[in-house]
Amino acid sequence: MGSEELFKSLFNDYNKYIEPTLSTEFIRHSEMIKCLGALKSKGLFCTEKLGESVEKRDIFSVSFGSGKIKILAWSQIHGDEPTATAALFDLLNFFSGDDQFNNFRKNLLSKITFHFIPMVNPDGAEKYQRENAFNIDLNRDTLRLESPESKILWNYASKIESEFGFNLHDQNSYYTAGRTNKTTAISLLAPPTNYVKSIGYVREKSMQVICKIHEALSNFIPKQIARYNDDFEPRAFGDNFTKKGISSILIESGFYKDNTDKNFVRKLNFIALLSAFYSISEKDFEKVDYTQYFDIPENEELLFDLLLRNLTINYNGKNFTIDIGINREKYLDANTGKFYYKSSIADIGDLSIFYGIEEFDMHGFEVVSEKPIVIEEPADFKLLKNGKVVKEIINGFISSYDS
Repeated sequence: MGSEELFKSLFNDYNKYIEPTLSTEFIRHSEMIKCLGALKSKGLFCTEKLGESVEKRDIFSVSFGSGKIKILAWSQIHGDEPTATAALFDLLNFFSGDDQFNNFRKNLLSKITFHFIPMVNPDGAEKYQRENAFNIDLNRDTLRLESPESKILWNYASKIESEFGFNLHDQNSYYTAGRTNKTTAISLLAPPTNYVKSIGYVREKSMQVICKIHEALSNFIPKQIARYNDDFEPRAFGDNFTKKGISSILIESGFYKDNTDKNFVRKLNFIALLSAFYSISEKDFEKVDYTQYFDIPENEELLFDLLLRNLTINYNGKNFTIDIGINREKYLDANTGKFYYKSSIADIGDLSIFYGIEEFDMHGFEVVSEKPIVIEEPADFKLLKNGKVVKEIINGFISSYDS
């Protein structure tokens, strides 16, 4: 079976490996711990407590395989980015499976020793916030290593001396793959080691593996894969691991239209990682011209959740044509454990170079507002057409309007 056919088969059979107890949107530490406990009965995996978070939540590694190549993958260093944590457990289900992919599994497990750290930031995960318990971004703590979570990740990577590292994140819905209206479903990065973005052997390997991931994913999301901004961040783990000799690969779970729960993007993570593992095990990435990495379109922030075009606004007796870009933010209600959204105006003016996940041409409609426009419930932002008041915009979407 060729690699393209293999990944298409894995894509089609993915539902067999989904970990059903984990939501792609929100994962509590206790849920992750239960999944770790279930691994013990499978005999394939070794779980190890690496330490505790600020609020004393346990942080674990899962290791398996017997190969000479060592791979480290870590997720949820930002607490509100759970997509890859769910995908890692899907992968663990896959590796413990018994089906037509047995030869593929056996090959990977004989050539690679895997080390996963799901949920590096369990305190942030519990609160559904980016930062840890005392509000620092762990991915900006590699130099000082002030937080226990940062120390755990750094010390474990130093201990196992992995050749490759997979840094797994989520990004928001406002990115496009290049200057198009195509949302970025997955973005990829080979982190640099300095401000001039030098390309040495270690970083070159990251670029080559990324090219193989791009090749595999292009079968499913053509023109929706982007190259993440490669400005050097001296405090980040990926940049410092590359400097340390670990070929690091950033995978950002982006947005796919009509998939707000991100289950499809979770599936893309599953395929992206397996394609990378396969390429590393076969060493076929070594045949790739690393400069192809720069052919991947850049991640561009060109989207709004809702874009209203060609509105009229009256000021001091004069009419002006404007566009309005509206974005919504997701919040966790700590009391109910449910999510809610707040929407607000992100930009006003000529937004012709931007796109909307949802768009409406509002020619003939007039903006009426008597105070700063922040769309909440009830909304204080209204539209008029032919003297009729249009129903309020709630949570970033037009409910309805009179023609």
